[in-house]
Amino acid sequence: MSYRYSSRSKQRLSTCHPDLVLLFTEALADPACPSDISILEGFRGRERQNQMKAEGKSQLGWPLSRHNQVPSMAVDAAPYVGGISWDWDYYHPLARHIKQVWKRLQTEGRVSPSHRLQWGGDWRSFKDGPHWQLDT
Repeated sequence: MSYRYSSRSKQRLSTCHPDLVLLFTEALADPACPSDISILEGFRGRERQNQMKAEGKSQLGWPLSRHNQVPSMAVDAAPYVGGISWDWDYYHPLARHIKQVWKRLQTEGRVSPSHRLQWGGDWRSFKDGPHWQLDT
């Protein structure tokens, strides 16, 4: 199946580091993508970041999140299955797919070799299925 980002998702993704933009563009365009994807957030300003921390949706206040950098070194992306899904049964296949696309882009030399991709779903505590970030 072929998917395309909504204009809202495109705008949110455009606030991210070019390696994340390429990764998520390629992941969604790949016919093997297991679901549609909605980009929930890229860059977060001070007010939004502190709101997310106050609501318990982030452990970090401004300016400590990767979302707070320009361009954003983090993106929140969710499977879109008749609507945004919070079901881990959809996150795991999507995460496998995104990691495979990242490895391909690395092999092709299309992303920075100094970046390491992290998925919040792999964290031991505070599992965060939508969260993806670049570390150096």
